[in-house]
Amino acid sequence: MALIHLTVVTPEGKHFDADAQRVMVRTTGGDVAILPHHIDYAAALGAGEACVTEAGGKVRRAEVEGGILHVASDQVQVIANSFRWVEE
Repeated sequence: MALIHLTVVTPEGKHFDADAQRVMVRTTGGDVAILPHHIDYAAALGAGEACVTEAGGKVRRAEVEGGILHVASDQVQVIANSFRWVEE
């Protein structure tokens, strides 16, 4: 199974740094799903929910507010103003 590597950082530190099956975030233009082999992409993040499907299939949800999404060569970076896992 193809995976992407997701890194999520905020001014408070790193919140995620591992492989994932899928990442869905809200950009200022709407919701975007990132899957393996996605084209290179960059967008401003809006306020809303992020959904990460981890490599093992576990789905985690988070609240995100502002920042940048960057995708290149199956590397996904979410650089957010705030990021909080819903289950924590």
